[in-house]
Amino acid sequence: MKRIFLIITAILTLLLGGCQAKDETDISAYSDDIAKAQEISVVSADSSEVLETISSKDDIEHFIQTLDLEKWKFTTLPDNAAEIGSFRFAQEETIKYTQTDTDGELHTVATITLYDGSYIGFETGNLNMTFKVSEAAAEYLSGYFV
Repeated sequence: MKRIFLIITAILTLLLGGCQAKDETDISAYSDDIAKAQEISVVSADSSEVLETISSKDDIEHFIQTLDLEKWKFTTLPDNAAEIGSFRFAQEETIKYTQTDTDGELHTVATITLYDGSYIGFETGNLNMTFKVSEAAAEYLSGYFV
């Protein structure tokens, strides 16, 4: 009887302790997903034209480090915030169980939209969040649209 009680306790502990989801208000939980990007397209808010494409692994890593994700604060977007531009993160599809190779096509997995006032919109899948970012990160991102 004591053994059965210990087994049930262990199972419940594993089930209840293992059911922890990503904190949806903490962007750093998604930094690994963003870091998997194979290409970042810089898109103008005015014309939806791709202004630049970042595809070097080193350049992508530098871009992500400069975002300073740990300092992003979850917030709401002010009504008067104007869009400056966006960054589309793309990568190949994940190889599935029966596949041996990808088709080489890149798919958008996340989008970061820069707004004036140091605001960022982050979209991935069906998840949309808004953050207030550091002045340094906002200046760095704004530099792509000058």
